[in-house]
Amino acid sequence: MMAYNCENYIDQSLKSVLGQKTTFPFEVIISDDASTDKTYQIITDISEKHDFIKPHQNKDNLGILKNFVATLYRCKGEYIFDLAGDDWLSDPYALQTLVDELDQNPSYGFVDSGFDVFHERTGKIKPFFNKKILLGTKEEYKRFQQVYGNYLMGCCFRTKMLLEIVDFTRYIEIGIDYEDYPILTDLVFHSDFGLIPKVLSVYRKHRLSHSNNTESFLKTKLFFADKYDFSKQNIQKIYKSHHNHQLHNASLISDKKSGRQHYKPLQQPILRNFVYFLSSQSHLARRFFTLFRKI
Repeated sequence: MMAYNCENYIDQSLKSVLGQKTTFPFEVIISDDASTDKTYQIITDISEKHDFIKPHQNKDNLGILKNFVATLYRCKGEYIFDLAGDDWLSDPYALQTLVDELDQNPSYGFVDSGFDVFHERTGKIKPFFNKKILLGTKEEYKRFQQVYGNYLMGCCFRTKMLLEIVDFTRYIEIGIDYEDYPILTDLVFHSDFGLIPKVLSVYRKHRLSHSNNTESFLKTKLFFADKYDFSKQNIQKIYKSHHNHQLHNASLISDKKSGRQHYKPLQQPILRNFVYFLSSQSHLARRFFTLFRKI
């Protein structure tokens, strides 16, 4: 578990892990990335009652990828499940389900599972957020990973293969600052994997949720596109996804320059993108369209 300034959520997250029913022992390795709130105090209070919870606080903020790697090297388990300090396990048999799948399939580098998305602003849940991709084929999953990137939210990894396949040292050296895209891209190209179409966890979306720097994310995708020789079609989709994401971001803050910059390259723009463009150009339009948001 990695945590940073999540004092309002870490208690629920940890309790969801403590409530897991398994036939095997497990450890909870937590790295607090120099939180400035009460997150680490809450973690240590809970860990004093459970010797398998092993907390650590970084003296300086490492950032997501460096903190992930530092936490990973403290783990001793055969398998690794990554849970953020503001998310939680919704199924008491989540860990058992993931481990059973890996035990039964020794060639798997990882398994991915379903999750809900909880929108804190509205209190609403979007059920089984990744249902479509988990019900598809492994080739479809691989293509989706190349273009958009899947979440690590429901993934459980075989530790040995994770360490052997993913070049963490190289990625830190070139300045990649998050873990999800590099890990899953390397693994889908170098290992078999399993898909479990069942919801086991919940991703909490709130205003402080980590959001990838989209320019950095585009650069990372293009690095892997070169590394694995992505098709021209998938590279075009990567650029289109980038412009769509940036246009959406511009619509949230009425950024006129960014809105114009990223709306123009989108060929045959759909109604949604036109709405985003209008919202990026006018605060009044943004407030009007916000009234129709479902979540």
